[in-house]
Amino acid sequence: MFQFTTTRRMRRRGLVAVVAAASLVALAGCASDDQPSGEGSEAVEYVVGFPAILSGPAAFAGVPIADGAKLAVKEINESGFLGEGSTIDLKIDDIKGDPAQAIALFNQYAADGASGILCCGLSSEAGALAPVITDKSTPAVVTSAILAGLADPPYIYRSVILPSEPGGMYDQFVDAIVPGEDIKTAVVVVTADNDGMVGDAKVWTEALERNGVEILKTIETSAADTNYTQAATEIEALNPDAVIGSTLGTPSALLAKSMRERGYDQPFLTSYGVDSEELFTTSGGGLEGTIFMSPFHAGFNTNEEAVTFVEAYEAEYGEIPDMYGAQGYTAMWLLAQGLKAAGDPDPQKVAETLEGITSQDSVYGPLTYSGGQASLDGPGVYLVWQADGTLEEWND
Repeated sequence: MFQFTTTRRMRRRGLVAVVAAASLVALAGCASDDQPSGEGSEAVEYVVGFPAILSGPAAFAGVPIADGAKLAVKEINESGFLGEGSTIDLKIDDIKGDPAQAIALFNQYAADGASGILCCGLSSEAGALAPVITDKSTPAVVTSAILAGLADPPYIYRSVILPSEPGGMYDQFVDAIVPGEDIKTAVVVVTADNDGMVGDAKVWTEALERNGVEILKTIETSAADTNYTQAATEIEALNPDAVIGSTLGTPSALLAKSMRERGYDQPFLTSYGVDSEELFTTSGGGLEGTIFMSPFHAGFNTNEEAVTFVEAYEAEYGEIPDMYGAQGYTAMWLLAQGLKAAGDPDPQKVAETLEGITSQDSVYGPLTYSGGQASLDGPGVYLVWQADGTLEEWND
């Protein structure tokens, strides 16, 4: 059965607020000393486009990402971060998970003079948009897509923490969980038509084998699958010590549901894609016992920026933010740092100043940027879904 202990339950109310203009500015991050500054210049309205996923299967992530970005814009505008009178006009449109619609909207935003774009909730969207972003010379900050090698300055930046980096969160997670849960055998399930998940599966597999775990089988599934009976039946027959899901959020929930319905009661290890109360409901409680790592979770990240963000998000939307809300918030603040440094709505100048950003104080903790890609020095937090739909911290 699941072998974990409780050290702290997620706090849902009463977080201490640290709301001040100084802390809002800190969230934007730190740029290199030789960057220009927009302070003291004439007031500017910066148009930022956002082809978001507000409906469809990925809306559970796309909606909070958009909400996080909107909250950041509110704080940026009200705090005067960009200079007296300067503001961001964030234009959000629903692409319904359609890469072609994302391309059409990006082209429209660029034609309308956008200084920058937030984009790319899914790897399929990111892969389609990447050449368009470069061609239009309008900088984009990726909110959540984990497609390998996506960051490409001066036009594509990613504030997303990639757990699959060498020595990164997946490696640290497996190194801790395998001995802690006494895992000797495993089955890996991968969303085979998603390049990001295929790449992650290789990282999972290498980390497991390095820890002496025997991979009994790798089961390939599709992002569009809604019936995981066959995969769950195979898992039941093999009876591994753990199942590893290199799968998207909704597939992870549906797979967990099918596995638990067939009596499989060993740990399910996966990514922060399952960090969603909506997905726990989708799983019919099947996510109980699922262990995952996350760079951010309200109540577990207690740095000043995280506490401020959680309090502000709850005040604005009446609910606690999840990982996706944090992603939208962090991406918008990164872009705002580029806008501030440029002091000019010209997207080319914004692209150049974004390239000079080397660090960012974020809700995750201090981020560093190399080649346009954010990284976090730390393992994040390890969480376990409970039967009542709450999360507790995993410890061996």
